[in-house]
Amino acid sequence: MLKQTGKTLAWFYGQVRLEKPVYFVYVTLHIICLAAQPFANIVLPKYLLEELMGQRRIGTLAALTAVLVLSNSLFRSLGAVLKCRINKLNQWFELYFERKLTVKFMDMDYGHLEDPEILDQGRKAMDGMGWYSGGMYGLTSCFTRMAASAVTLAGVAAIIAATCPPLFVIAILTVLATAYVIGRIKKLEVSHFNKGPKINRSFHYILEVLCESRYGKDIRLYNAADMLMKKGRSTLTDLYLTFQELEDGKRIWSCVNAVISMLESIGIYLYLGWQILIRRISVGDFMMLVNAAISLRTNLQEIITQVQELDKKTGFMKEYITFMNFRDEMAEGEQEADRTACPEIAFRHVSFRYPGAQTDVLRDVNLTIRPGEHLSVVGLNGAGKTTFIKLLCRLYDVTEGEILVNGINIREYRYEDYMKLLSVVFQDFQLFALSLEDNIRLGCWNRKDQEPEEVCKMSGLGERVKTLPRGLQTSIYKKFDKEGIEPSGGEAQKIAIARALFKEAPILVLDEPTAALDPIAEYEIYQHFDRLAGGKTAVYISHRLSSCKFCDKIAVFSGHTIAEYGTHEQLIEYPDGIYAKMFQAQAQYYV
Repeated sequence: MLKQTGKTLAWFYGQVRLEKPVYFVYVTLHIICLAAQPFANIVLPKYLLEELMGQRRIGTLAALTAVLVLSNSLFRSLGAVLKCRINKLNQWFELYFERKLTVKFMDMDYGHLEDPEILDQGRKAMDGMGWYSGGMYGLTSCFTRMAASAVTLAGVAAIIAATCPPLFVIAILTVLATAYVIGRIKKLEVSHFNKGPKINRSFHYILEVLCESRYGKDIRLYNAADMLMKKGRSTLTDLYLTFQELEDGKRIWSCVNAVISMLESIGIYLYLGWQILIRRISVGDFMMLVNAAISLRTNLQEIITQVQELDKKTGFMKEYITFMNFRDEMAEGEQEADRTACPEIAFRHVSFRYPGAQTDVLRDVNLTIRPGEHLSVVGLNGAGKTTFIKLLCRLYDVTEGEILVNGINIREYRYEDYMKLLSVVFQDFQLFALSLEDNIRLGCWNRKDQEPEEVCKMSGLGERVKTLPRGLQTSIYKKFDKEGIEPSGGEAQKIAIARALFKEAPILVLDEPTAALDPIAEYEIYQHFDRLAGGKTAVYISHRLSSCKFCDKIAVFSGHTIAEYGTHEQLIEYPDGIYAKMFQAQAQYYV
């Protein structure tokens, strides 16, 4: 337990040391303030009371009162200033660790983002740094209180040891009982934390679906509101029950703790009252020892409580470290990628199986795409066409074989360099709630050699842009701007194509680029396909086989591999072939 707690503390405070070392100065001064303040309220009241019951000298009483008031004011004021400084840094670190988590999500292997276990771990990381632990605020608050209590405890123990050692027995018995109660509460909270992330992720997904406008049409047209609300209520009920179970358990043990505290107070007052009656201590000593005994128990209990809290909080925060330490499996090469040359792409005996799957999605795929050649990829649903593209884009690494670009295994390229070779439009592309120009520019936002208007014209979006009140600065969606537009499926697809063209990468990949376009717009895309693809090496996936005529070669996927390969004219000559049958099946609807 202590070993794991130490590792977690070392990891987080190591980050603090690297980013904001002044944090430790503020925390140390705050500990000193918290530790010193109680002694004024323990020691000075004894002398005030004895002076009131003795000589009652006005000057002495005034001086003692002034020291008591000023010391309390000084420690409280200084403590408040230091706490404010620490909290500002805590807020900074909250954003810092949130940003690191976001970067981890963006940079980790794409395959991890399709793994439910890793997504659950990501949820645990977010929750573990949230209200379960309080993040750096919770961690430092816990550590500060523990350290301050340890210093105060040493001083109070010295006072009691010198005047009334038996009080130690009452304090220790009370603390042991309280430690047991706190341990039970901790077990309840840990159990709740382990149940929560999966339910929490499900609830937030339902909440997102119900609140996001892009789901609105389907919800209304299919009358899905009741079904989704039912699922949402069911998930919310599960969340509520887990919280109810936690709070019910905590309430019972909190009542037990209150009884223990009451019994301790009775014991202290009875014992010290008896000591006054037999004249072993004075009234002033009684006042000091009551405060010292309560402080002894409070600080000893606080130390044990904060040790347990520290163990609990670091246990939650460890989930963040676990997620951040997920190792990517994709190789990172050092080879520079040449964006100026039109590349050749070669698949050599490529097979691929998704992590955890029992069968291959692709098996022994062999294919060469010459520089500047345009390849059309066709096949029935589930034949592996999109997986073929994912492998080319290095969203996954091949299970067997290799993919070569310009004769070099793509795993040997620097990943960031390799991504610059590709302009891709997937069939499930996403637009962002940003301006139209930002959606087109994305990672190429600082390019000055080309304007977005040019690619808008090429993708068939030029006339639409002219009708927009703010042109390219018009927001996509109304999420942040009530004057934003909700693009139709065809318009969204044209924006995605414009984005791919703007990147000007030497490899162009279009996965169902005309699926949402009307026949006229589709025909325009086909007519200008050579101009769109330019001299690029292009891969074009489509269920509409009429588009294949515009490509140099066609690869027909079936049975998890390439079953047929050739030009449109060659493949149509095989009447019993897969491609010929698919083409004839579609052609009959246009005759």
